[in-house]
Amino acid sequence: MVGDLSFASIKTFVLAQVFTRQVEFTASILLFTAGLSIKSGLVPFHGWLPTAYADSPAAVSVMLSGIVTKVAGVYSIYAVYIGIFGANDVFGTMLMLLGVGSIVAGALGAIGQKDMKRMLAFSSISQIGYIILAIGVGTPLALFGAFFHFFNHATFKSLLFVNAASVKEQTGITKLSELGGLAEKMKVTGTTSVLAFLSTAGIPPLSGFWSKLIIIIAVWPVVSGYAVIALLSSILTIGYFLIMQRKIFFGELKEGLEQIKDANRGLKFLSILLTAIIIGVGIAFPFVYSNFTTLL
Repeated sequence: MVGDLSFASIKTFVLAQVFTRQVEFTASILLFTAGLSIKSGLVPFHGWLPTAYADSPAAVSVMLSGIVTKVAGVYSIYAVYIGIFGANDVFGTMLMLLGVGSIVAGALGAIGQKDMKRMLAFSSISQIGYIILAIGVGTPLALFGAFFHFFNHATFKSLLFVNAASVKEQTGITKLSELGGLAEKMKVTGTTSVLAFLSTAGIPPLSGFWSKLIIIIAVWPVVSGYAVIALLSSILTIGYFLIMQRKIFFGELKEGLEQIKDANRGLKFLSILLTAIIIGVGIAFPFVYSNFTTLL
């Protein structure tokens, strides 16, 4: 229809023809949304993601959760939504529905998992939902919150998968029922895991708190019900991560794990580095943001 694949040309054509070709544009929006939702792991297109995250090698899990699904899927959704369809209302409504559905379904799915990496995979689905919800709102504040959470999710979820790799390396186990009391033997891994899950749940002053707060504030005036759901889902996040921490790191050390040690130097370095980013960004953000808004 356009004769060109550049974003600028397509967007110009869409804006000029949107009222005369509504059927074609609506169909293309639906198909783009479905395809990119699969790449992003959004509910109900998420079927591949938990198994891929859980069964892949540690390094691959870190890359998938921290970078690949967000760059290949989430950023592509943003690029198509803003760059081609120009924040179309139909597209925006669909993204908000997909976002809030993923937030809730991902959190509920995580609660019932028996494997550490599968629980983290469902957590990723939920956290990606916050980003998509904000993109669907499409205001400058919402998009700022989306990209900030994009960055924060890359750090705290990568940290959690690095720690999952540490646990698997030292114990050979990722089933929650076969673990316990590891904080006694894996102090760095246990401590950084607590900080990562607190950031994921949006507990101040860690980095995840600020991006979630911005998203909720941006969503409230548009669809207040979605903002409430996003806020309450953080309680579910606290719930399933407390389950994970209790079963893996707290309680009595399981029989057969008495001789394990903390992660190797490389994994500990990554854990400490990512934790420093989570804490540093969280503490520094209010000062940076206030100075930035003053300059504007």
